[in-house]
Amino acid sequence: MRVRPAVVEDAPAVGAVHVQAWKDAYRGLVPDSVLDGRSVESCTAMWERSIPRGGVWVGLADGEVVGFVAVGPSREPDAAFELYAIYVLASAYDTGLGYEMARAALAGEHDVVLWVFEENPRARRFYERLGFRVDGLEKTETIDGVELKEIRYRLSGAAG
Repeated sequence: MRVRPAVVEDAPAVGAVHVQAWKDAYRGLVPDSVLDGRSVESCTAMWERSIPRGGVWVGLADGEVVGFVAVGPSREPDAAFELYAIYVLASAYDTGLGYEMARAALAGEHDVVLWVFEENPRARRFYERLGFRVDGLEKTETIDGVELKEIRYRLSGAAG
């Protein structure tokens, strides 16, 4: 396993991981219509625009992209930095790759927030192992008519 900054040529692989990881992580939580409607092409186009701005790292197994993380300035006024997304394929679960990607992407950051679905215990355990703690803020996201509660986690102190 290896972690490196993403390059625009990674966009198709990142898009494919994004789509599959959503299906694996959110089936039964997010409506099937949303999961089944996600396309690698639209995700690839989004990552082609996002990767050149920086803050995207990929995780590789045998030279193939099996995960990614995206970070950057916080969209929240009370935090400096945000972990926007971190996904790995099911084949890379429990390998330590997610931890290594987060460590690389968050190195040197001292105040990081992220949002996670409350009913996503696997992700919540992962973030807690990284040192993130629930900070008390909540919001509701409506996806295809289904309301999903999100909770905010915060990492304070040096990361990485």
